[in-house]
Amino acid sequence: MAAARPLIGIPADRRVLSAHAFHMVGEKYALAVLDAADAAPLLIPSLARELRFDELLERLDGVLFTGSPSNVEPHHYRGAPSEPGTLHDAARDATTLPLIRKAVSAGVPVLGICRGFQEMNVAFGGTLHQKLHEVPGHLDHRTTRRSR
Repeated sequence: MAAARPLIGIPADRRVLSAHAFHMVGEKYALAVLDAADAAPLLIPSLARELRFDELLERLDGVLFTGSPSNVEPHHYRGAPSEPGTLHDAARDATTLPLIRKAVSAGVPVLGICRGFQEMNVAFGGTLHQKLHEVPGHLDHRTTRRSR
């Protein structure tokens, strides 16, 4: 029997589509885990209250905190309220912020990409610029909007 591939957890965004909640991860992240890391991706729903983080982390070989169109809610880092229309994901925040702290404490490897790295910063007490691209001296790293 072949050795089992590492199992990498990927916390999902929570979106409401046609009045129904869905938990989803960008395919590019799942494919990166499969192809680049030769690991098995496991999507983690943003159901913080129902998840048993310690039990989950015992089974994972790592956690990938991905990018997302949403922003971390500013109250988590003592920031000013966001402008109207800013996309937030309270369910993801409630899942990822404690999951990051517990994963690091348990010695489970973590990797943060874009929003995921921002979550790591906030989870350990850091702050964020809500519009970094407008801060002098910083580049605009946002993804170009195009149909996908």
